[in-house]
Amino acid sequence: MPRFALILAATSSLLYPADAFTPTADQKLCATLPANADVVAACTRIIEATNSSTLDRAVSHTFRADAARADGNTAAAIADYNQALALMPTLVPAMSGRGIAYRNAQKYDLSLHDFDQAIAIEPNNAGLYNSRGISYRMNGDSSQAMADFNQAIKLEPDNAVAFNGRGNVYADIKQPDRAIADFTQAIKLDRTYASAYFNRGSVEADDKDQLDKAIADFSTAIKLDPSNADAYASRAVAYIRKNNTAAALTDLDTAIGRNADLERAHFYRGILHFNTGDDVDAVADFNKAIQLDPQDAKALYIRGLAKRRNGDVTNSDADVAAAKALDPDVENQVQIQHGPPPPSTVRH
Repeated sequence: MPRFALILAATSSLLYPADAFTPTADQKLCATLPANADVVAACTRIIEATNSSTLDRAVSHTFRADAARADGNTAAAIADYNQALALMPTLVPAMSGRGIAYRNAQKYDLSLHDFDQAIAIEPNNAGLYNSRGISYRMNGDSSQAMADFNQAIKLEPDNAVAFNGRGNVYADIKQPDRAIADFTQAIKLDRTYASAYFNRGSVEADDKDQLDKAIADFSTAIKLDPSNADAYASRAVAYIRKNNTAAALTDLDTAIGRNADLERAHFYRGILHFNTGDDVDAVADFNKAIQLDPQDAKALYIRGLAKRRNGDVTNSDADVAAAKALDPDVENQVQIQHGPPPPSTVRH
């Protein structure tokens, strides 16, 4: 059944019996994934048409909001979800979509409220528990996140996304074996699940020091999703730890090409340039890393060392002093040869 019909049938089976509903051309287009400008235009036509029902408009606002959220326009998405819910206050897809949009905006209380409301309406919807679990985890509540992922798995034992989510919680609370088991189960359920391979590789590298396994998993994640800049950066860190500088540099170049604002990619490439004596390029990479994260004491400290080797003593001393102000122990924490492992918050 088309996506538009599914929501209409689920929302009002009396008005739109599943076996009787035939969507219009605009309804079909409005529900198309992935959305594009034509899809958004179709949704807008339905919203503005004088003969559209309240339900048609609410669903079209929801789909247009989904498109804006996918495009990174969180404010526009929330505005459309608000319109949908003003028309139909119990429309669960709009409630759930707005919960995700609020989460993307780091408004976790509002996100959790929307998912609470949605779950009250559909208490057996595993996807809602999974989505709320992600919001709880991002808000730092591992216990509630674990409970929601457990409930999602109980409702749908073949839900790969829920196993991936629970694996992230196990990794957060430093239970790497359980995390790897859950990521492995997610992969068994969906062999094309790039995030599960990436997350398993992160735990293998960070917590188990199983670098060859991690590299294999990062490579699979990249094969499945070549746009994943984080996977290139994480594989690069594993290569650095194996002293494979050439492979690491290639991966970091690719990561930055995929996402020029990936701070840790600039940081690690700066370390590689520093280790090979290329202080000019090292400083350039640390400049970018610090621009993206002004609180990165390690980047400040090593940039100071690179400037000193370049003869820029005054600015070198300023960087070292600024780094120590941020972290008095930075000198002991900096490991020039390999660099620290990537942060666990990178997991997807």
